[in-house]
Amino acid sequence: MQKSDATVHILAESEEESCRLVDGLRSLGFEADAAIKAGNCIGCKQRNDIVVVAGRFYEQGRRRLPPLCHANRDRIIVFLADMRSEEFGALYQAGVRHIETIGKVPTDNIVYHLSQMDPEMVYRASKQRALRADKSLVIEQGALSFFKKLRDGAVDTAIEETEQQRRAIEDLVAMSPMSVWLDLFQNYHDGTAQHCSLVTSFTLMFAKALGFGERETGRIYDAAFFHDVGKAMIPLEILDKPGRLDSHEWDVMKQHVLFGHDILMRDERTAGEIARLARDHHEYLDGTGYPNGATAAGIDDPTRILTICDIFAALVEKRSYKSPKKPEEAYAILKSMAGTKLDPDLVSLFERVVDDYDAAGRRARAGKSFPPPMRPPSDAAGSPDDATRPAMHRRTA
Repeated sequence: MQKSDATVHILAESEEESCRLVDGLRSLGFEADAAIKAGNCIGCKQRNDIVVVAGRFYEQGRRRLPPLCHANRDRIIVFLADMRSEEFGALYQAGVRHIETIGKVPTDNIVYHLSQMDPEMVYRASKQRALRADKSLVIEQGALSFFKKLRDGAVDTAIEETEQQRRAIEDLVAMSPMSVWLDLFQNYHDGTAQHCSLVTSFTLMFAKALGFGERETGRIYDAAFFHDVGKAMIPLEILDKPGRLDSHEWDVMKQHVLFGHDILMRDERTAGEIARLARDHHEYLDGTGYPNGATAAGIDDPTRILTICDIFAALVEKRSYKSPKKPEEAYAILKSMAGTKLDPDLVSLFERVVDDYDAAGRRARAGKSFPPPMRPPSDAAGSPDDATRPAMHRRTA
């Protein structure tokens, strides 16, 4: 059995199709990205990588396949729509053994061929998927338990028992593309668990994108994790209301930042900066935020960072009363707030986080230009020629 940490490279005709297949494979635990033309052919970065070619590739009535790497044709899967028998024969004679005639490719069809080609890869992917699911469950159950304890008044116990959940978030973000953990969090049934997990994850990614050291990352990560603890004190009929809050309900909801500050100040591990950030993460540079209507001069960088991540998370999360916005749509809204409510420099830098989600699309666009027209169908197959996890910081006032 062949052992590898191979990547599946998707070469599709459209960016949309490429991203669909990449995201589908990633959700199943595979390493996948969009194929990029290297040299004179579409090939593998590593010897054990696999290339999937999917589409019609017709131009002016002729099939025009990109040239495929000769050295690795035993690790190429070709899905062609409306394939003629002579095209199939040419591909087979050229050394391609995994060929299907199909239009829109189901992810399951790719997995079937992968299982025939590299069963070890499929086994590793299944283990990775199971590990992600386990960590996601730890995060969701931990959030539910945390907020229940807070509602019951067991503040010390609640904070003490968050270590496993916080580590699970770090691990899940480190081991998974954003598209994977975003989907896992978006499917949490509890809205508060979903939101807190998303804010914490985006903040962790943003801190790393900004080049924060371990100590700085630990501080902002802790603040993000605890930023909404005050929602435990908000009546559930308001917190879980499936729709827009009225003016009275909104006034009640805004109290969560003060409740959170009070809760966090009771414990020496979260008193001080973490408690202050929980209180101030809804303040805006133009003074229209709450609870104190602070302006730019009174809002420090950690608060500005947390506010950006909080808004972005709220936009992309899934609720019963709204569909999640795509990351690029959510980022456009952030940009519209830059310079008035949000720090424009930090909003600009946050694009690095958004780019992580769109990595497959950017790769597809980078490799969009196919080589010049190829050969007739008789030669359709081409010429034969890390990350250190931030330490937990227990801060005192």
